[in-house]
Amino acid sequence: MSDILKHTKGRAKRLRSYLASQNIPITHAQSLEAVAKEDGMRDWNTLSATLVAADVPARPHSEEKNTAHRLAFHVGDRVGGIYRGSDFKGTILGLEKTDGGPVWRIKIQFDAPVDIGPKSALNLTRLRVRLMINADGVSVNLKGTPDGQMQMSLL
Repeated sequence: MSDILKHTKGRAKRLRSYLASQNIPITHAQSLEAVAKEDGMRDWNTLSATLVAADVPARPHSEEKNTAHRLAFHVGDRVGGIYRGSDFKGTILGLEKTDGGPVWRIKIQFDAPVDIGPKSALNLTRLRVRLMINADGVSVNLKGTPDGQMQMSLL
């Protein structure tokens, strides 16, 4: 079994575990189907066949030792920090490595609405965000330059 297929099955397992902790029990098959849908595939069989056909080789051993290419965050992890000047706590819903160096796309569901705008009559809040981070949990642009949107750490 390829590394990417093992990773994808691990995502389904972490999703099932997280939902169970929220009193939303699902079967293993349902979690596999959910991961396939999140990846834009029709069903688990289609995603699995696509991953096997791609036969993506494992990363070179030397890259595994490079800490800039490892991430301490995983789907389902509880995180906290500062997003656009406001404190937050939330859960990682999605995580994907980009092609642009040690940069990951992340999707976070906040526990409570996070204020993102200036204090005025217009109330701007977010419950879910998608952005890119580096290995330190700091938001960055695609080239890896910090952009000041978010800083996070594991809870």
